[in-house]
Amino acid sequence: MMAPKRYPPRNPSWSMRREHLMCFLGLSLLLSSRGCLALAAASSKPRVALVSGSNKGIGREIVRLLANDEQDWVIFLGSRDESRGNQAVQDLMKDLDEKNQKTSIVCCPLDLTDPTSIARAKEMVEQQQGRLDVLINNAAICFNDPTLYGKVPHTPFEQQADISIRTNFFGTLQVTQTMLPLLQQSDYPPRIINIASAAGRLAILKNNQDLVEAFTSPKLQLTELESLLQQFVQDVEAGVHASKGWPNTCYGMSKLGIIAMTKLMARDYVDSIMINSVDPGFCATDQNNNQGVLPAERGAVTPYLLATITRDKFVTGKHFFQEQEIEW
Repeated sequence: MMAPKRYPPRNPSWSMRREHLMCFLGLSLLLSSRGCLALAAASSKPRVALVSGSNKGIGREIVRLLANDEQDWVIFLGSRDESRGNQAVQDLMKDLDEKNQKTSIVCCPLDLTDPTSIARAKEMVEQQQGRLDVLINNAAICFNDPTLYGKVPHTPFEQQADISIRTNFFGTLQVTQTMLPLLQQSDYPPRIINIASAAGRLAILKNNQDLVEAFTSPKLQLTELESLLQQFVQDVEAGVHASKGWPNTCYGMSKLGIIAMTKLMARDYVDSIMINSVDPGFCATDQNNNQGVLPAERGAVTPYLLATITRDKFVTGKHFFQEQEIEW
């Protein structure tokens, strides 16, 4: 009988270091000449990270991994609900290994649908640290989430499109654009890690090859990408999306937009910022009513590794799943 697969332990006494993760994964990591990740040596200068939507789920586990890294970190735990964010900070700080007392975690109120909240989050990071080394865009909504805005009844599909695209795509885009000046102050080099999903694979556009070509065009501009997603919302609300080749998934389209945005921005900042996207796998979180087959901590591994990849391995414009680059 095959032994069950073990995931990184959550007991802080295990001292979850990058070496333990490497043993767990059985590899040396992503994008060396063999396609594996090499890890950065610890620096005496704390690194600064912002992880959106990290009071629970995969985001919280990303914060946990960073906090227990051998490198000292200042981690801004982004949370739409400030009280839940503060509670998550307290819980995570209690779990810190005794050797990581120089790492700090700070609750950063951040609502992707509120431009004022996003601006204040930038001000908070800037005033406290003056720069940002790592931005992990994890926050998103999904209408399978029973906690969304307080256990709402089923929302008709035509009403899901606007809030899904406005939050998951345009909100993430605004956070990224707002934080760019702080990222450009980093000498790490800076990196942006966008949490995507298998729901955002190009296969969902199988009914319209023209759309596939539009989203994957090497000449795609940000304004064109924005227009494509706005058109999806309009067609859903008009009840004609299926006849135009759009899929029946608002969440999937928002994540497809995130992957397209990743590749587009990686092209625009090719020499200065590492920008990649990650499919974390089907992890048990509130977004899927905890029906996922993997623990949230498993989904956090690749984002963590991309955040800590050695500076001489400049990896950008890629899409990853379980520590390997995959086709979109």
